[in-house]
Amino acid sequence: MYFKKIEMHGFKSFAEPVTIDFSSGITCIVGPNGSGKSNISDAIRWVLGEQSPKMLRGGKMEEVIFSGTSSRKSRGMAEVTLVIDNGEGTLPIDYKEVALTRRMFRSGESEYHINGNQCRLRDIRELIMDTGIGVDGYSIIGQGKISEILSNKTESRREIFEEAAGIVLYRTKKAESERKLEAANANMDRVQDIIGEIESRIDGLKEDSIKAKEYLKLRDRYKELEINIILKNIENLKAKSEGIHEDLKQLDESLAKTRGERSAAEQSAASHEERKETLESIAEETRTQLMEVIDELNHLVSQEQIDKERLGVIAENQERLTAEIQELQEKLQREEENQKSLLEGSRQTEERFAQAKTVLDEKVELYDSLSQKLASLMQQADQHKNEVFEHSGDRSSAEAEISSLQRMAETLERRKAALLSDKDSGEDSNKETLDNLNQMRHEKERIVDNLEHIKEQRLLKKEEFAAMREDEKKLSRTFEDLRISLSQLSARKKTIEEMESNYEGYNYAVRYIMRSGLSGIHGVVADLITVPEGYETAIETALGAGLQNIVCENDESAKAAIRALKANKAGRLTFLPVSSVRGRTSYEERLRQEAGFRGFGPECLTFDPRYQGVISYLLGRVVIVDDMDHAVRMSKKGGGLRFVTLDGEVINAGGAITGGKYKNKTANILDRKAEIQSLEKEIIGKNNQKDEVGRKLESLREGIGGYGSQMEDLEEEIRSTERILLEKEHELKLTEAALREIRSSSQRLERELSSIETEKKHSAEMVETLQKKIAENTEAVAEAEKAAERCLAEYNRQKEQFDGISEEITKARIELSSCEQEKSHMDSMKKRISDSLAEMHSDIHRRKLQQTELRQEQEKLTGESGASSEQIQAKTEEKTALESKLEQVGEEKAELVRTLAASAEERDALSETIEKLQNQKYELDIKNTRNETQLDTYKNKLWEDFEISYIQAMEFRSEEFVMSAAMKESRQVKNRMRELGEVNVGAIEEYETVRERYEFLTGQRADIQEAADDLHRIIDDMDKTIRIKFKESFDQIVINFEEKFQELFGGGHAELRLSNEEDPLSSNIDIVAQPPGKKLQNINLLSGGEKTLTAIALMFAVLKAKPTPFCILDEVEAALDDANIDRFINCLRKLSGIQFALVTHQKATMEHADVIYGVTMPEKGVSRVLSLDMDSDFAL
Repeated sequence: MYFKKIEMHGFKSFAEPVTIDFSSGITCIVGPNGSGKSNISDAIRWVLGEQSPKMLRGGKMEEVIFSGTSSRKSRGMAEVTLVIDNGEGTLPIDYKEVALTRRMFRSGESEYHINGNQCRLRDIRELIMDTGIGVDGYSIIGQGKISEILSNKTESRREIFEEAAGIVLYRTKKAESERKLEAANANMDRVQDIIGEIESRIDGLKEDSIKAKEYLKLRDRYKELEINIILKNIENLKAKSEGIHEDLKQLDESLAKTRGERSAAEQSAASHEERKETLESIAEETRTQLMEVIDELNHLVSQEQIDKERLGVIAENQERLTAEIQELQEKLQREEENQKSLLEGSRQTEERFAQAKTVLDEKVELYDSLSQKLASLMQQADQHKNEVFEHSGDRSSAEAEISSLQRMAETLERRKAALLSDKDSGEDSNKETLDNLNQMRHEKERIVDNLEHIKEQRLLKKEEFAAMREDEKKLSRTFEDLRISLSQLSARKKTIEEMESNYEGYNYAVRYIMRSGLSGIHGVVADLITVPEGYETAIETALGAGLQNIVCENDESAKAAIRALKANKAGRLTFLPVSSVRGRTSYEERLRQEAGFRGFGPECLTFDPRYQGVISYLLGRVVIVDDMDHAVRMSKKGGGLRFVTLDGEVINAGGAITGGKYKNKTANILDRKAEIQSLEKEIIGKNNQKDEVGRKLESLREGIGGYGSQMEDLEEEIRSTERILLEKEHELKLTEAALREIRSSSQRLERELSSIETEKKHSAEMVETLQKKIAENTEAVAEAEKAAERCLAEYNRQKEQFDGISEEITKARIELSSCEQEKSHMDSMKKRISDSLAEMHSDIHRRKLQQTELRQEQEKLTGESGASSEQIQAKTEEKTALESKLEQVGEEKAELVRTLAASAEERDALSETIEKLQNQKYELDIKNTRNETQLDTYKNKLWEDFEISYIQAMEFRSEEFVMSAAMKESRQVKNRMRELGEVNVGAIEEYETVRERYEFLTGQRADIQEAADDLHRIIDDMDKTIRIKFKESFDQIVINFEEKFQELFGGGHAELRLSNEEDPLSSNIDIVAQPPGKKLQNINLLSGGEKTLTAIALMFAVLKAKPTPFCILDEVEAALDDANIDRFINCLRKLSGIQFALVTHQKATMEHADVIYGVTMPEKGVSRVLSLDMDSDFAL
């Protein structure tokens, strides 16, 4: 792999498109100061993903875009493309040529591309990771990098060693695993919080579910008993109806017989009336003859006769009117009884109408409830389908990772074959070098004791230094503990705040109103009050359901909200308009002196003064006290008040006492608010602690960094003494170094072979883990699909019930219409009877007026009949003859009158008998109608109470039914149902739902714990791999450093040391150098040139241990003279296979270049590139 070219456009001073081709040898980039030659190395660093503007010699990232000059406009975008030859497949991508592109716009947006395909920065970093060409690697080396290597900050120095060891990818994955672990812990906290919330509800729901099940069982038994009681009553009524029908049949027969007898009597009376009329005609003729004989008497007799007859007629009319009035009054009484019966029937019809209306409303409500359930089931089915998609995606990701691991295993197998070949050749070199070393060891005898005293002093200093490092570790652990604690507290606070914002724990109607955005809504009572610590239980108990009341602006706001609830069937709520709600404003002041008194309800919390009326309304008659004893004592003095203890016991105004505690009761609504405030305070405290520890840690680290200067004098003495020893041991050291290198190489090969086997085993384990994950996701997909199918099946079942309810609603509406028609008919009959009664009253009144007039006329006639008896006697004798005849006619007529009177009495008796029989029949008809009405009532009751017909009810009939026992048991069952109080039948289904969610969440908790355990194992495995790889690479770099140091200095000695061999991953890496002719000393005591050569030697050692395809050296040799530059170039030449690009001012360096690029600035602020190929003619 090598770099082919770089293309820049709009990057820093390169306003125009520029392309630089890199050769396989040494490329030099030259130019005057400020011409922009270092911008080329910045461009390579930038395209490889550098995110720090400081590393690009800027203040902010937008400064990489060409900013314009006095004659040129600024660019809106900077773009750099680096083309890499990947013919050997070094990069893990299936392309022979890889083009990495980065763009940045002035808006701040960035784009990354691989071969023209947009990607993420992470994709580019992972692609080049552990190749040495990353921004944190050692492929771009400037004077700043040299300073970092030589500084006391070993973190920058360590980055180079880690890149060379190839552990950056492992560290990145480890960090990612740690982030996942932290996220898993946060998820565990959130799941645990939700489980806690569910546990606070599940026991109460379980009790409600058991209570509801008992209620349903009692309701079914009550239904069975009541149906049998109704059936027994119907059976009794049917028996009574049969007896009434038999009596009606006998009455009809008696009426027919009596009416026949009355008809015969009427015919006989008509014949007698005809004879009577004949006799009256004869008498009339005789009287006419008498009238002619006795003209004088005629006037007196006639007048007397007229008066008598008139009085007789009056008497007859009086009797007739009396009889008619009596008859009308009896008829009036019967009609009034009919009216009462009709009113009773009308009332029963009204009751049936109301019951039918109630049934219809219940069916409509059930219809709406089922409609909501259907929508919920469909939503659940969609959710399960989404789970299928998510698990399918996880399965595909795992399959892709298995494929990647398999490719890695093939690469490891090829590397293993190459290492076995190197191992065989190394064993031969080891034998020869060992023979030479045994001959040279006899020459080492001098210079050891002089170092002991100085080293003891250094040891004391190191112990002090170690103590400071230990303090640093403790503070670091404390800092990390505080960070983790803050993360957990923040996660807990976020969870509770989400529950608050989602109104969890509130009923659905509250959530609907608070999310609807209606105007005039101030909020839920619980949100508008602040409760002091310790008062939460008391206030929540005192408010009860009032916590979920909605405070609104005025009555209109409440009406609008209620309309919204009705329109959406979202439930019921209590609204408290601020403008109209008022509570108690005066208190029982004498209670304030009582022991245990905490305050009246409104005084024990804080709220906006405009809500004074609402809070007084809710808590104005509530007193908060310490405990139950005080509450009992004060309740006897404060009539009409509720006393609530801090633990939630209540003594109501009537004396009823409420208390107890739920099992596993967790935070309630007010406790949640208090916990949020507590968490906020705790987070602030933890942050303050974290800042304080951070400041101490920073101060301690500054002290550690500056501690080296205190040890420099001691180190100089040690180096001066050791330098003498090292000069004497130089030859031996070289031989030992050669042997160590051979042995180290052999050991490295063994370790790498072992590492390869470990990697293969680890890859196989990961493949197995991923396959399990695939199986789990496959199973999860199947379960989610089954869950979706179950939801759809339940949806279809509920849909059938939904359709059945629709039919029942239609039937109920038909019944309601029937009742309305019957009611209308009854109203018509009532009007007719009312009109008839009014007419009868009018007839009776008219006849009584006629009686009064006849009585007055009778009195008048009686007073005027004063004719003298003497005159009458005289006139009477004259008509004797005629009277004799009249007497005979009169006798016969009298006989006929008696006969007619007897006949009339007989007819009256028969009429009375008929009327009595008709009255009896009417009464039986009324009884029969009432009986039929009761039958209909019982049948309607079957439908209204139990929604079954009479025929369906017969299926519930019990042969062993006893009426008295059944009624007693029914009363007992009904009393038990009443004792159960308010029953939430929906709690059965809600409990099952919550229980299933609880089981699901506990399963989730177990899964999260298992995932966390897996992450812990992965992190431990990565730590082991990182340790092995780092140590192997470090040992090789130590050998290479000694070699390159001697090449660059022409001798001397150099070492790399780990301050803590037991913990190489966090240990400092110290550099010790001894140029020829000098004592062994710390690199800080070397000259500038010596420091540069030492740093270059270290870089070359790293490049030899793990060559990078490309390396940019930006003026690293600026401090070297020509002789050192020659040695520097020779070392470069020895590192074959690496492309070098040198940004330089040194002529000696330019002489060794294969290609030279010159950077000029013919136009101020705009760079231009010229090229020179040293193997051909000078070509621009």
